[in-house]
Amino acid sequence: MTDLDKIKTKIKKLFALSKSPNANEASIALEMAQKLMAECGVKRNDVGEFEIVEEKIDGNSGIHPPQYEIYLTGEIAKAFGCRIAYGTVRRIPKSFYGYDYHDPKYGHIFVGLEHRVKIASFIADVLLRKLKKARNEYMKKLNRVRLRANKIKRADDFCLGWAVKVISKLHEFSNTPDEQEAVDNYVADLDWSDDLKTISRKDIKRSGINDYVNGRRAAEDVQIQHGLEGKDAGVRLLEG
Repeated sequence: MTDLDKIKTKIKKLFALSKSPNANEASIALEMAQKLMAECGVKRNDVGEFEIVEEKIDGNSGIHPPQYEIYLTGEIAKAFGCRIAYGTVRRIPKSFYGYDYHDPKYGHIFVGLEHRVKIASFIADVLLRKLKKARNEYMKKLNRVRLRANKIKRADDFCLGWAVKVISKLHEFSNTPDEQEAVDNYVADLDWSDDLKTISRKDIKRSGINDYVNGRRAAEDVQIQHGLEGKDAGVRLLEG
């Protein structure tokens, strides 16, 4: 066994430890694995079988998510080489009586390489919460808008501007052909439907440009700093 093989074996063991139920132990093991990979120039696919996982986060909406929310999570998934769907959890356990339990919450389901899914879903979860807060605050400023439908449309334009600005700050990571094939093969076995319905409140009209620009301005101070494969074990989302 060469020295490089020994290093790969050690990294593989560290990744195994990163699945420990002990959060502190898992975090330390993952950080050590990523640091060792960076120092030795080892990639994730060099140390064994790809770990393809699913991760679900709650959305801000119900069965019909607005377009800006789908855009935000979709672009985050794309940035990290993940696939994404919107719906309920696919794997539902059987009850004692033979009936299925149902998860009433709809959400965004990320699929991809384990370390990238963890980062992508974390970023999406935090940004969705920030976006919800920003939307609520903007809605309060529209107190002179009498019709609720108009207020909702203007808030949607604001949210789209916010999402576009934040996404422009993300770094993109591309999967290798082997990694992408592993993700595609996993998704091929999933029970994803093609009937996702998003809420479409029509394109931005000239009157909505100001709301869109206000959304971009509101997201100006949202900073995203993240690392991958040893460059930085942490993910931070900050507001100035």
